[in-house]
Amino acid sequence: MRRISSLESVGRVPHRGGVLRRQGIPPGHTVSEQLAGFVERAIALYESLSRPQGITAEISLADFQVVFSGEGDNTLPAPLPGIVERADGLALFAATVGDPVSARVQELFRENDPATACILDGIASERAETAATLLAAEFGDFLRDAGRLNPDGVVLPYSPGYCGWHITGQRKLFAFLAPEDIGIRLSQSCLMSPVKSVSGVLVAGAPVIHDFDNDFEFCLDCASWECRTRIASLAQLSPTKDQRSHHGNLGEYREEPHRR
Repeated sequence: MRRISSLESVGRVPHRGGVLRRQGIPPGHTVSEQLAGFVERAIALYESLSRPQGITAEISLADFQVVFSGEGDNTLPAPLPGIVERADGLALFAATVGDPVSARVQELFRENDPATACILDGIASERAETAATLLAAEFGDFLRDAGRLNPDGVVLPYSPGYCGWHITGQRKLFAFLAPEDIGIRLSQSCLMSPVKSVSGVLVAGAPVIHDFDNDFEFCLDCASWECRTRIASLAQLSPTKDQRSHHGNLGEYREEPHRR
């Protein structure tokens, strides 16, 4: 099935401290009234301008292998092919916080207000990442309710452009998922618009399937190795509906027949 969600909770900023951490300010650090004012302005702008939406569509292993193959530009071997072969469920996804936020960021730079612009940009990035987390959690609930995922199973998102999956894989992903229905478009260079959008595949299964060694060719060029942090915190990455109340309601969903 194919699902579209308004992701209403992504349109809110629940933690001011998280906004400051995104700007490199540690918890408990005293901030100036001026900086606090920039943060409050950016939060107000985000919450008034954001138009979050998400879309998911379950996909078979065989169909995903076609999507992943893209245009033959992947760097192989890569971890994802082995991960999906052990998965209990797969779904393509895309989510966005909407065009108005990105447009306002550019306006703020033109208006010589880089402080508010950078904070608003950081908020939008974090909320787009949260959208992917919430779609993963919802997919996990769906599989558990259907008896297809164990209670301790987790769902992680993987995206084109990372870990050997070439960015041109977006074209087949878009052809299958059709995220244009929620306003996400793909440029000739495979960049998404609105800018604050995310896409990829949700992979559900036992935590162990997501663990891999960083000995692939592209790992040598990776500056962050964020996958290690993700792997180390697998138990917290796919909360059940009872465990994620702090995220708020996922929003209203409507189900549609899948189309390709």
